[in-house]
Amino acid sequence: MKIVAGIILYNPDIDRLMDNISAISPQVESIIIIDNNSINIIEFEEKLTRNNKIKLVKNNNNQGVAKALNQLAIAAIGFNYEWLITLDQDSVVPENLVEIYSRYIGIAKVGLICCKIIDRNFGELSSQQEKRNGWEFVDLCITSASMINLSVWQSVGGFCEEMFIDSVDFDICYLIKEYGYKILRTNETALLHEVGKSQKKEFCGREELVFNHSPLRCYYIIRNSLLLGKRHNRRLFFMWVALKRICLVLIYEDDKCNKMNMMLKGFYHAMIGRYGQL
Repeated sequence: MKIVAGIILYNPDIDRLMDNISAISPQVESIIIIDNNSINIIEFEEKLTRNNKIKLVKNNNNQGVAKALNQLAIAAIGFNYEWLITLDQDSVVPENLVEIYSRYIGIAKVGLICCKIIDRNFGELSSQQEKRNGWEFVDLCITSASMINLSVWQSVGGFCEEMFIDSVDFDICYLIKEYGYKILRTNETALLHEVGKSQKKEFCGREELVFNHSPLRCYYIIRNSLLLGKRHNRRLFFMWVALKRICLVLIYEDDKCNKMNMMLKGFYHAMIGRYGQL
């Protein structure tokens, strides 16, 4: 079974990026890298081209995460690969990731394989701590270190480019399940990952994550939460998700005024159907 890795770049930390590449390179035949017009590309382009496994594609502008993910999938299919591991620029995979994922490729109707996530800021999510061995079917996973069946990617229509960034991973998960496929998580290995400067906080008696993202990212979080509800017929649920996120930002985060302004703009744009890059 042919497996390729793909990484999306936008102004990466070069040392972390090279650690990322060093970790995945021995496990796959090739690495496709999509650069979304990084301002520091001159600093790392030569390092990338020294690795003969790397195929670098440079975009002339920042076309967003979803567009870049679709570029990765199209390129992978063009090189006759069947499965694509998608990686964030700063996520360093374990050395046995591909070997473990390969065990589950033959399970019927599996469209996406993922692993547990350990965040650098707070550790493992409590929802993952209940099961530490074997594997299980799950509803959602993040894009980084997940491995998608490229025929399934084609069947569901790819990643939603209207979203630009944020909730792109959850959208593809919903699509995969709506089309009758399954998402499998192995609990035998984990990805070391970082989402903003996340912290765990209590809200309404439950443990919630506070991301401490920029005001611009807050805009996309709110807007795309509402778009998710529209795309998957879960409007009330994702309205609650958006309102809860606004409350968490106002209670626990800094720069509340700027973030609130951007979240309200995201809410308004979702209502009038304005998507894509802000």
